[in-house]
Amino acid sequence: MEVKIGDFIFTKEERQAMLSLIDANSISEGKKCREFEANFASFIGTKHCASANSGTSALMLILAALKYHSKYGKMIAESGNKVITTPLTYIATSNSIVTTGFEPIFADIELETFSVDAQKVKELCEQEQGICGMMPVHLMGYPADMDTLNSIAKKRGWFVVEDSAEATASIYKGKRAGSIGTAGAFSFYIAHNIQVGEFGALTSDDAELVERAHRLKGNGRVCYCTVSQIEQGKCPHQNMGFHPRYLHDMIGYNFKPMEYQAAVGVEQLKKIAWITKRRQENVKLLNDLLSPVSGALRLPKHSDQVSYLGYPLLVNDKSLSRDKICVALSAAKVENRPIFNSIPTQQPAYAHLK
Repeated sequence: MEVKIGDFIFTKEERQAMLSLIDANSISEGKKCREFEANFASFIGTKHCASANSGTSALMLILAALKYHSKYGKMIAESGNKVITTPLTYIATSNSIVTTGFEPIFADIELETFSVDAQKVKELCEQEQGICGMMPVHLMGYPADMDTLNSIAKKRGWFVVEDSAEATASIYKGKRAGSIGTAGAFSFYIAHNIQVGEFGALTSDDAELVERAHRLKGNGRVCYCTVSQIEQGKCPHQNMGFHPRYLHDMIGYNFKPMEYQAAVGVEQLKKIAWITKRRQENVKLLNDLLSPVSGALRLPKHSDQVSYLGYPLLVNDKSLSRDKICVALSAAKVENRPIFNSIPTQQPAYAHLK
């Protein structure tokens, strides 16, 4: 028997949703994307949502939108461009910071959740100048200490972007990940809790931020209407001398998703309670089976508040080799992999930060 890290079940519902779009000749971003955004914002508990072609794009759109924001743009210009984040995460977190003109600085993690240690963030605040915000990561579905992080940020006027790529449906003190900070970003990559392949979204209660993000993903154009209203004489930009789809007031990107992605996302979202419950049951089952070796290996804490991405193990016994354990598991047909490399010390792309 082979035990895989994850699997993708493409059901008749996803298939029918895609076939309906084919029959309607509907491909590029439109009504299905708006449907997903409305449903996902309602599920996460925010007022607004913007879909994107990936989770990385969602992070970049938030950061770019903050620069154009009437409140945060001025703060960034005056305070500096440094963003506190975690060294233990997928490289997209740091990439999104750097590619939007910010500078990542790293606070160490706490081993209980693998998330950034809020106390280390406090220490870093005393050492560094030019900080404008934070990007905590809810790694493996474990929420970061958002109360403390939000308190630090509020005191200084900073933004807090939740990288919730691996935490769709996780709950922190009654609120879902992605609804607690200034904005949240989600990834619906094939290995994640909602599985589309390549698809993402950002969530926020800040209408201006999400409006900027919508326009930035269309190369910074002045509008983002699903259907052009210029023919009905209802477009607010129709007397500007240009078609609004070709008039741009911000420097943006082409991060628009396709209707196919949103269609699969809509169907997956309907199953999120079942998906989350199954993942939680799997963690409990594995914990029960591995309890005899819980001294040598630290098992993940079971919680009905965590939407687990994987089953993270920490080697406590120094006489054991993580690499040898991985090889032995692979030989037994149990798929596994080491957790992410540290960004500033083990990733060649960021060797200049070492």
